[in-house]
Amino acid sequence: MANITKRGDTFRVKISCGYNIQGKQVIKSMTYKPDPTKSDKWNEKELNRQVVLFEEQCQRGKSVTSAKFETFAREWFTNYAELKLKKTTLRNYHGMEKRTYEALGHIRIDRINPIDIQRYVRTLSVDGLSPANIKNHVRFVSVILSYAVKKQVINYNPCVAVDYPIQTKTEREFYTTEEVKQFLTLLNDLEDEKKPIAMFFTLAAYTGARKSEIRGLEWSDIDFDNSTLSINRAYHYSSYHKEHFTTTPKTAKSRRSLKLPTKIMEALAEYRQWQDEQRKICCGSWIETGRIITAWNGTPLCDATLYKFLENFCKRTGMRKVNIHSFRHFNASVLINSGVDVVTVQTALGHSTPTTTLSIYSHAFNTAQTRAMEAIANAIDL
Repeated sequence: MANITKRGDTFRVKISCGYNIQGKQVIKSMTYKPDPTKSDKWNEKELNRQVVLFEEQCQRGKSVTSAKFETFAREWFTNYAELKLKKTTLRNYHGMEKRTYEALGHIRIDRINPIDIQRYVRTLSVDGLSPANIKNHVRFVSVILSYAVKKQVINYNPCVAVDYPIQTKTEREFYTTEEVKQFLTLLNDLEDEKKPIAMFFTLAAYTGARKSEIRGLEWSDIDFDNSTLSINRAYHYSSYHKEHFTTTPKTAKSRRSLKLPTKIMEALAEYRQWQDEQRKICCGSWIETGRIITAWNGTPLCDATLYKFLENFCKRTGMRKVNIHSFRHFNASVLINSGVDVVTVQTALGHSTPTTTLSIYSHAFNTAQTRAMEAIANAIDL
């Protein structure tokens, strides 16, 4: 809104035109001098007309920064993202910088248009990125441009007009129940130093918890009296920051308590005794973290160790190769095929909403529903 001030026989008009890249408000001004040969009423109307024209002019050129997208994005990381976002999100966004800056970094932020974003989508597709990964890269650009809109640096976010490649859903690869039984049986034959890894995959199969959540478990999260396991944190590695860090679980609903079978509680109790013995053996070399899944010296087990173990284990035993996250899918499929309702499955997996669970495991729910209908048909078949 224009600010009009009378200064002697002239009028000073000031209008805010947004903020520059440093966050400083930019004010543009003009001076209107009344025509002494015209009436006061005419000059008043003319002043109002000039103000409207000036406002339109400022709106058309509202972006007053000539910063390139890369420059603005780096400022966004410093002034906003590093203060507001979780390290896991920052890690993912930093991983997208190279491709994004190569495609859009040289363009002034106020000149990026939907065609530029669509070209970027095409480039990512040609490079072989999956539709989901392409959406993640565009989302990275979009959050920066939305920030620019919020700070009145630009008028609109061109990412809203983008068209994405068609995403076809594929079957998720995970073990069958028989394969998991075989996998866990083979884990029991591992040498003592592999016990933490064996416990990791046992918990992965029985709880369906995320890898980072299992690595973040502490003994204080286990209630042996009530046979429950509480998930309160997640443990990650950031390749950008070159460090491991502990954070809150993925969503607010990811904080949850799971009831464990007696068999697993007994296995945890036995494993804790083994860890106590290992602590004594290591003596001064043991680093106390309170974590359940640890390396030889008490520090949390790293991702690379788990990945390498699973790959070598499958090669050595002839087991079908799957990824670590597939144990979560196995757990979900067992729950769904056992007739557990979607809200309970959502709670067990720590999804933010039942819709998320339905979206990810729609095929499993459809299959379970088909079997349920067949069961009803068989029951009342005359």
